[in-house]
Amino acid sequence: MTDIVNWGVLGYARIARLSVIPAIGRAANARLLAVASRNAAELPGDQWQKTYNSYDALLADDDIQAVYIPLPNSLHKEWVIKALNAGKHVLCEKPLGLNAEEAQAMQQASKKQQRHLMEAVMYRYTDRTRVVKEILDSGVLGELRHINASFRFLLDRENTIKAKPELGGGALYDVGCYPVNFVGMVTGRLPLRCKSLVETHGGVDTNLSALLQYDDGLIANIHCGFNAFSRIYAEIIGTKGMLQIDNTFLDDAGEVYLHQAEGVRAIPVAASDRYKAEITHFSDAVLNPSSPLLSLDESIMNLQVLDMIRESMQS
Repeated sequence: MTDIVNWGVLGYARIARLSVIPAIGRAANARLLAVASRNAAELPGDQWQKTYNSYDALLADDDIQAVYIPLPNSLHKEWVIKALNAGKHVLCEKPLGLNAEEAQAMQQASKKQQRHLMEAVMYRYTDRTRVVKEILDSGVLGELRHINASFRFLLDRENTIKAKPELGGGALYDVGCYPVNFVGMVTGRLPLRCKSLVETHGGVDTNLSALLQYDDGLIANIHCGFNAFSRIYAEIIGTKGMLQIDNTFLDDAGEVYLHQAEGVRAIPVAASDRYKAEITHFSDAVLNPSSPLLSLDESIMNLQVLDMIRESMQS
C-alpha cells in the first residue's frame, strides 16, 4: 500500500490554479500527477508530471487514484459520473450539481463503483468551524430560534463563468451554497417552506435573500450576491445566547463572540489551511477506507434547499 494519492485535475480553473493545486502540493499524502485542459499547451509544465489535452485522456490514466473537478457547474454531473466510472475517487467543487436529482445520480454512480465522492466545501475544515460546532454541541445557546448567514462580494471580473446562466452561474450557486450548507450543518434537516427575493442581471441572480422556516419554528435567513461590497458573516440565536461569527467561511485567525446574559465572551480561532486540510482528509479517506467528512446525503439535502429557493424565486 502506498501512502500517497496520485491526483489529477480536470480543468485549469481559477479555483484550481490559485487554491487547490497549491494545496495538493502542501499535503503530505497527496501528489499532483496530471492536469487536463483544452488549452494544455498554455499550462506551466513544472508543477506536475503529465499534461493532457482532454479530460477523457486523464481519466484513462491508471496511475491516478483521485480527481478534483473545478469545471463549470453545468458540467459537474457529466464529468463526476465519467470519473467514477473510470474508477477514480472524486472531489467535486461546490455545488455538487445543479439540483438534487443530479446529485442523486452521482451518488448512485459512487455506490455502484465503490468510489468516494465528496463536494468540496472547504470552510468545513477550518478551526472557526470546529469552534462553532463545539459551542453548538455544548448547548449554551439553548433552543435555536434564528440563523442568519451571508456570503457576498463585488464581482468585477469580465467574461467570468459566474455570470453565464448556461454554465450554472449566479450568486446562489457560487456563494449562496455556503450559507445554505452552514444552515444545514446547524439544523441537520430540511426546512418546511421557503420564501425568497431576488435581483437578476444578464440572466443570473446577483442579489438574493431567502427565508427558511423549520418544523420547530426556527427561521433562517440566507443572503448572497455579487453586486456590492463583501460581507461574510453568520449569527446563531438561541433562547440562552447568541453566537456571532465574522468571516464565517474563511480560514484566517480571529474570534467568534458568544453573547449571554452575563456578557460577551470572545473565543479565539486559529488560522487554518482549509484547502490543504480538505485534500489531506480526502486523500486519507482513499488510503485508509473511511467516510469523507461531508456525506453525499448532506450534499443532496443542501441541494434540495437550493431547489426550494430557486422554485420560490419563480413564484
